[in-house]
This record gives sequence, C-alpha cells and structure tokens, in this order.
Amino acid sequence: MNKNLIWLFVIVSIVFVTAGDSFEFVPQPIQSASLQSRKFIVGLWPGWLKPKNTNERTEDAVENLENRSEP
Repeated sequence: MNKNLIWLFVIVSIVFVTAGDSFEFVPQPIQSASLQSRKFIVGLWPGWLKPKNTNERTEDAVENLENRSEP
C-alpha cells in the first residue's frame, strides 16, 4: 500500500511540475508554483550538460563563406 502511494505521489509531482501551469482549472498561485518549480529544477542542471549546438561549426563556416564572397 505504501509503495503505491509513493508512486502515486511521484507521478502527480511529475505531472504538476511539467504541466501544472497549463491547466486552466488550477488556481493562479498553484500555476505559478508549478512554473517556479520547473525553473528551479532546470536551474539545477549543470551548464556543461546542456545540449550543444551541433550545427554551430557549419553555420559559422557558411557565414564566413558568405562574408568572403560579398565584395
């Protein structure tokens, strides 16, 4: 019984953090708490683990090529 309640709490918490601010029936203070919780959790993610722009090198090369070809 306790394991079921723990899993229920985890699932409800995940739904609240991910989509709580988009539910229209939820009062505004709870919606903003959901948004703040999501921003807090995303802020815990280390900066060096953020995804890289894999096309950055190609975009830079294209920009350099375009700048060179213009008189």
